[in-house]
Amino acid sequence: MRAITERLANLSTIQVIIIVVILAAIRFLLPRFWKQPAAKSIAEIAESLAVAMALVFLLIRPFLVQSFYIPSLSMYPTLLENDQILVNKLVYRIREPKLHEVVVFKAPYWADTKMMRQAEAEADLKGLQGKARAQYIKNACLPEKDYIKRVIGVPGDIVYITKAYVLIDNAEYNREGLKTLLPASGGITSVKLLKDGVLVDDHKITIPEIAAAIGNPKTKIKIFPGTVYINGRPLKEPYTAEDPDLPYPNLDGREDQRTPERDLKYVVEYKGHKAIKIPPGKLLMMGDNRNNSHDARFWGLLDRDRVLGKAMCIFWPLNRIRIVR
Repeated sequence: MRAITERLANLSTIQVIIIVVILAAIRFLLPRFWKQPAAKSIAEIAESLAVAMALVFLLIRPFLVQSFYIPSLSMYPTLLENDQILVNKLVYRIREPKLHEVVVFKAPYWADTKMMRQAEAEADLKGLQGKARAQYIKNACLPEKDYIKRVIGVPGDIVYITKAYVLIDNAEYNREGLKTLLPASGGITSVKLLKDGVLVDDHKITIPEIAAAIGNPKTKIKIFPGTVYINGRPLKEPYTAEDPDLPYPNLDGREDQRTPERDLKYVVEYKGHKAIKIPPGKLLMMGDNRNNSHDARFWGLLDRDRVLGKAMCIFWPLNRIRIVR
């Protein structure tokens, strides 16, 4: 049933026009060639469907409101997998996206790294090079997918992120390392660092409690939360599941975690930190589930003209109905 619904929701404009024309033809021609009483009923149903499809697919969906299905947990806890949301497609025709807003957009084809790697391997097997190789990879990654993330940087902003870690007797532990030291570590889902403790699945554990869990109450513990800074000020983010493990921009480490080469021209020095200055026509998009979100930190700043609309509310399932903030 969901597959059928998704196919209907993703009908192209040409497909919709063809269906509307067919329904209109049924409406006007059927009663003339079939003189049975049932013909009138079928014609009226065809007319209603034609009008409804024209309104929904040719007016409401392109310009006003569209529904979207959430396929992953990249926006947890704001949005859950299988949530269905309504998106306002008119608002960004009137104004620009703002900081903190949850936005649906058409991701560039290179954002799908799995598909990219497969396409690159196929291109190499074919012996393609240069422009022919690039075009083959692009075509193999089409159609581009719709993503949903939060606006974390707008044009003119200077953004950098400090990574999250804890010093325990001068030994550095990241979030995963800290899980092995905390109580009930086998059942921990999320860990969010605070200045005076950690949130373990929304339960706060203070620094003395961490020391007691380690077995040495005199252990020296210092916590460094992963923090987003915009123009030198820490960004308040109550909506995130965890603070980020990785810095941004990330110029070192694993290749798939580094800031993409296309964004290096936007790297600046700012108050002793490497930072990204968001240029005109670009946005920095990040998922609320920071350590489980493949977002602009890894595939690059988003072009403004790829924005489709602003997430308004969850309408399904019924027990999840709420405004998206």
